[in-house]
Amino acid sequence: MTKDLIRKYIWLVDTVNMAGSSGISYQDISDKWEQNTELSGGNKYSWRTFMNNRKDIFEIFGVEIACHHGDNTYYIADRNELKDASGFKAWILDALSLSNQLNESMALQHRILLEDNPSGKESLPTILEAMRENKMLTFTYKPFWVENEEGSNLFHVEPYAVKVFKRRWYLLGKYGDNPLRIYALDRISNLDIEFEDFVMPDDFDAEAFFSTCFGIIVGDKDAQTVKLKVGSFQAKYLHTLPLHHSQKVLERNDKYTIFSYFVSSTFDFKQELLSLGDTIEVLEPLSLRRDIARIGKEMNRKNGEKPFGKQCQRK
Repeated sequence: MTKDLIRKYIWLVDTVNMAGSSGISYQDISDKWEQNTELSGGNKYSWRTFMNNRKDIFEIFGVEIACHHGDNTYYIADRNELKDASGFKAWILDALSLSNQLNESMALQHRILLEDNPSGKESLPTILEAMRENKMLTFTYKPFWVENEEGSNLFHVEPYAVKVFKRRWYLLGKYGDNPLRIYALDRISNLDIEFEDFVMPDDFDAEAFFSTCFGIIVGDKDAQTVKLKVGSFQAKYLHTLPLHHSQKVLERNDKYTIFSYFVSSTFDFKQELLSLGDTIEVLEPLSLRRDIARIGKEMNRKNGEKPFGKQCQRK
């Protein structure tokens, strides 16, 4: 598949998506195509090409360009599903749309600043291939706390799912009879696909597995209701970008908002709460409130005002 063809697919998806649920006619799509001389070269967008592109986009990206038969306008199907920020199709659609906007703004590339792509992505194609074919993976894994190569271990893992979190890719896999475990892709080396097949459980649901997790740490604590009292200014950020998909508003006024979450109080969740500083107060559970207070006291002890080096004493 040529680079130009992919760009054309991306352009079509973004053009139809921008039209919203009301849809856009083939004639309007064709007119917009001719106006985009960089892609079209001034050529018309034939009906046959449009139909073929619709089919290819569905097969490649899983995004359906459907038709309102009443007025023959075209729209992105399953828009309710695509509104879910955690949905796979939504992620694909956003990525395609962003790619199209950036392609059309190459003249501004020195004024558009992006974050680095998630680390560990080099291993992703091999892992995805093993997942598609239900093949075992073998790799060497060296956690961050291991100082030398002697601490690395060889694993034979059934790849269940992959997840990106905080600009890192992670693999959820099963090693022998052990519980499912997380592996950071940037700590994996000597990755290879084995000939051995494994049986993927029919009832496994990756989204459900991580549903009560803040990030990628699982299994060490049971999920419980967490209530946070958040100052009005910080609350505006959480209203537009929730900490967790279970976020609910229990109380809201001009001074603060009380949010509730059903989540495990894992290390990564506590780190996120600490990053919000004094803009939040943990109301429940008491154990989490005490943990945050204890960590806050230790931070104050290490970072509070104190003399540096020896102090000169006045005679």
